[in-house]
Amino acid sequence: MTTYSDFSTFGQDTLDTIVKTNTAAAKGFETMTKYFVDLAGKSFEDAVAASKKLSAAKTVVEFVQIQTKLAQESVEVALEEGKKVSELTTSIVKDVTAPMSDRFKVGAAVVAKTAKKAA
Repeated sequence: MTTYSDFSTFGQDTLDTIVKTNTAAAKGFETMTKYFVDLAGKSFEDAVAASKKLSAAKTVVEFVQIQTKLAQESVEVALEEGKKVSELTTSIVKDVTAPMSDRFKVGAAVVAKTAKKAA
């Protein structure tokens, strides 16, 4: 195989990799959007349920107890959702960067092969 052929093939494969990377990025954005839309819906439902619980309180003490419990639950949910978002983001970043990482390895091999032929 000639050097020109090696670089030509590498260039075509790189274009294919760019398409794969963009496809993974689009899929990742779609996944994140769906996640946040679902989360917004759940948050709205939780807010309605919380207001119903608070409005059912018969005394100030009961109201404060319900409010305290809801606040604790909200913090726990926020931490849980933050962890899920972090894991989801990490997964998407890996999916998007993996094809290019592989191309860099192949590119280094092509350059090394060409340098060896030239020497």
